Amino acid sequence: MSAWVSGIDISKWQGIVNWETVRDSGIQYVYMRAFNGNRQDSTLQRNAEGARWINMPFGLYTYWRPKDSAEEQATRLIAAHRAHGATLIPMIDVEHQDDKTPDQIAASVKDGVRIIEQELGVSPVIYTAAWFWNPAVGRNHGVGHCPLWLARYSVPNPIPVDPQDWPSAAIGKREPVIPHGWDRWDAWQFSADGNHMGPTYGMTSAHLDLNILRSDVWPRFDATKPVEQPETPTPNLGRNLDVRMVNPPIRMYDSRQNQPHAPSSTKRIRITDSDAAFVNITVVNPSRDGYITVWGTGPMPNVSNVNYQRVNICCTAWVPLDNGFLNLFTSQECHILVDLQAVA
Repeated sequence: MSAWVSGIDISKWQGIVNWETVRDSGIQYVYMRAFNGNRQDSTLQRNAEGARWINMPFGLYTYWRPKDSAEEQATRLIAAHRAHGATLIPMIDVEHQDDKTPDQIAASVKDGVRIIEQELGVSPVIYTAAWFWNPAVGRNHGVGHCPLWLARYSVPNPIPVDPQDWPSAAIGKREPVIPHGWDRWDAWQFSADGNHMGPTYGMTSAHLDLNILRSDVWPRFDATKPVEQPETPTPNLGRNLDVRMVNPPIRMYDSRQNQPHAPSSTKRIRITDSDAAFVNITVVNPSRDGYITVWGTGPMPNVSNVNYQRVNICCTAWVPLDNGFLNLFTSQECHILVDLQAVA
């Protein structure tokens, strides 16, 4: 394989696609819009059938709407990926604010990434541009491990007809700016409106989104490889502790006295001088569906202690303490109560 892989991305705006022309053009992959938020693209089924007919690698994307439920958007994208037999990893297209704050947009995208990773075993590619991402999302997003697909249109007409010549035309110009949180870009949408290349590659539309992708990351885009199952970790059982009940239980923390916990935030809370604590965690007035993780020392574990929807809920947990403190992470805005029931 050459150093680059050339492809296109399409939606209903490309109209009827002549898939024989696509096959014969030298294009190597296609991404197609599956949803705009929770609304399905009217050409999804037809385009997926066309790509399968010519045996073209293809992936699906959602034009991400922060105002819509991240869980619903991710779940719909996963279902469409499976139903249509997509062979490339899903894409989350992040270029709309919906009047949401950077923390809210970051939390929405992070939740979507987490759900896709849990269900498909692969990280989705994030499509965006620095001019949007940096002010609208910022640095505190937690999705920098995902492949990055940038939109920046710096290649003037005429565009080379042979897709194998796109990289030299694109790379010869100024490369796109990388948004906060990534070290490099993996794919580049270098041309779109104004290129008049749609009919050349089988589209009804005059214009078409053209992309190049680094061949060294191409294996990451393969969604057909078996998902590697992690080894079951051996639990660290620690030492036997003397458990002492707290009767009656004591409320150690109540965020309602101040401000609710912000999305994707961690709070360090003083509990007791013991080694471990048995606590009851209550979530009050959550703004969206989310989860809470509590732990003592070290990095945050990849588990949740409370999974909540937009209703109040509580759950108990044994938590090792770090010099009497626990860490409490919440994925969505909510108030939190922590009641101490036992120590060890």
